[in-house]
Amino acid sequence: MVDTVLCKLELPDFIRTAAVCTCWRAPALDLRRRGVYSFHRTPCLLYIPAAAAANGGSSTRSAELYCLADERPYTVTLPDPPIAERSIVGSSHGWLVTADALSELHLLNPVTREQIELPPIATLEQVRPILEAAGDGGDLRGYEVSFYDGDMREYRAPGIYRPDELRDLLNIKQPSFARVGDDKQWHWITTSSYYRSPYSDIAYRDGAFYAMNLLGGIHRYDIHHSRATRTVVLADTLGYTLHHAYMAWTPSSGDVLQVWRLTHLPEDEEDEELRTVGFHVYKVDFDSQDVVPIDSLGDEALFIGHNGTLCLSTKDYPALLPNHVYFTDDDEY
Repeated sequence: MVDTVLCKLELPDFIRTAAVCTCWRAPALDLRRRGVYSFHRTPCLLYIPAAAAANGGSSTRSAELYCLADERPYTVTLPDPPIAERSIVGSSHGWLVTADALSELHLLNPVTREQIELPPIATLEQVRPILEAAGDGGDLRGYEVSFYDGDMREYRAPGIYRPDELRDLLNIKQPSFARVGDDKQWHWITTSSYYRSPYSDIAYRDGAFYAMNLLGGIHRYDIHHSRATRTVVLADTLGYTLHHAYMAWTPSSGDVLQVWRLTHLPEDEEDEELRTVGFHVYKVDFDSQDVVPIDSLGDEALFIGHNGTLCLSTKDYPALLPNHVYFTDDDEY
């Protein structure tokens, strides 16, 4: 009976159940074991760190979760390293991918505060650590980074970067993957080419990774031990490179959507920020190897930003508006 009630609660009320008594703290903290965390809850927006500090939180260790269901912010305190000193690389299914001041990667759940260290960044094939002294005992001075295309040719001379600078290059590296229980290292996927067209969105579905590039192509990667096999499921559909593109599956029909963000610079020359002015949405037709424009999402809504792209049914999430795109900034400009 308790589980049935908990599954109906939005996230803030669900977390509050931990205050009922000591034995109720387990349902709120051990969300995955009980299975109630997987039920439909309206997505929250994450803000760091200024908004949290304004509400009395720590300026370095606090963040705010803004709940769309009740339109209120909630301050959360997160484990070290301080969230304000990290870069948010992305997020998926409630987990943040963060890079600390040494560019090391962590998975962080802002609700449960659980944290998982990902394999060392120095195990990336293109990255070599530079130490102050000879041997493994010296302090880290920086990283030497190499740049290769899909044909294993250098398209850019290697560069030397400070420990905190490497995290800014993660979005221009070719994909690598790591496996739970593996030998704690990244495995390089060499069949993709950043130089020609980088991947703009990647999703895990039906036991494989799907990656969409900025020419509209979609590739499927099947992982076998330390190797990945690529299958082109949608050939490049464009003769030019997009700037912002996303990929999502519709919950009703399982169709694959391509979403293109339209941006432009304002007329004021002193303001160089890009502005989002709209979105184009297309349904992928794998049989004809093309995309078809659509003019309505029906009862569904899209979430676009620094996260895994989501398409949600407003019948399951009544706090959301149908046929709407919820979007945040995800570009350095």
